Amino acid sequence: MGARLDSLWQKWHNFRETATFHDAVLFLIFVGVSTLFWIILALNDSAQDSFNVRLSITNVPDSVTFISDIPDKFHVGVRDKGTTLWRNHYRRPTVAINFRDYADKGLLKFTHSDMQTALKSLFGTSATILSSSLDSLRLTYTTNKGKRVPIIIESNIMAASGSVIEGHPQPSPSNVYVFGEPVVVDTIHAVRTQLITLKDLTETTTVSVSLHKINNARVVPSTVDVTVPVEPLVKKEAMITITPVNVPQGKSLLLFPSKVPVDYYVAMSRLGDDDDPSIELQVDYQSMLESRNGKLRVRVVSYPERLQNLSLKTDSVEYTVVKN
Repeated sequence: MGARLDSLWQKWHNFRETATFHDAVLFLIFVGVSTLFWIILALNDSAQDSFNVRLSITNVPDSVTFISDIPDKFHVGVRDKGTTLWRNHYRRPTVAINFRDYADKGLLKFTHSDMQTALKSLFGTSATILSSSLDSLRLTYTTNKGKRVPIIIESNIMAASGSVIEGHPQPSPSNVYVFGEPVVVDTIHAVRTQLITLKDLTETTTVSVSLHKINNARVVPSTVDVTVPVEPLVKKEAMITITPVNVPQGKSLLLFPSKVPVDYYVAMSRLGDDDDPSIELQVDYQSMLESRNGKLRVRVVSYPERLQNLSLKTDSVEYTVVKN
């Protein structure tokens, strides 16, 4: 292996001493210099390009809140020397608008003429502005204090099988501020979120959601985090007392048994809760007329929504009528 490398190295060394090698090197040097001169000449020719121009509003007082949306950037088409265009790409062009120079009585006006002057100053006197996606600006603002209002969550949320949404989705922050003229703000009492659609949740989930925009008003903040509390379901069993109903006066109804087992599922955090008083079971005295086996059917009358898949392990009981 070493001998082969030595042989290759010797061949390369011998080739470097030949006139062919020197001619090839000289040729490549001329090609490189020619290419460099061509690039310089090409860049000095007139060309056109488009730029993403950032927009900045400076010297805005703390008491001011803009009602209108302020664009972050806009597109500008420019014709100029290639070298100048190339430099502009690396300096991130920005149009800065001084609030104090253009704002008055709730309105900031930056006219077409103002925009053309700003772009000419930005790109240089030799540049020709071919197009601009932002022709002018007309932004409304207010110095009024914001009104604090609650958030209403619009949602279509479902937990996966074996899990449950335990409680209501909670926004953070729970309130936002609405800015605008009193005639508008006084009619606003809450702000709604965009519809949140989530399915098959198995654990507590937090999502960022935008709030609905309001005409002629600004909502701050415009997005909130919404947390959906999700827990696993666990099985519980309880012995629930049966209540007789429609028993005539002067009579009593004795049930055997008077309590029956009930199965249901609850969120894990509610495993220790006493659910018995909230579950109501009944037998109807009047149903004796329909009974053919000497038993009364047990009915589930009510139970809280937090209890899921509630079922009776005994659906009928024996009875005895006693005269008082």
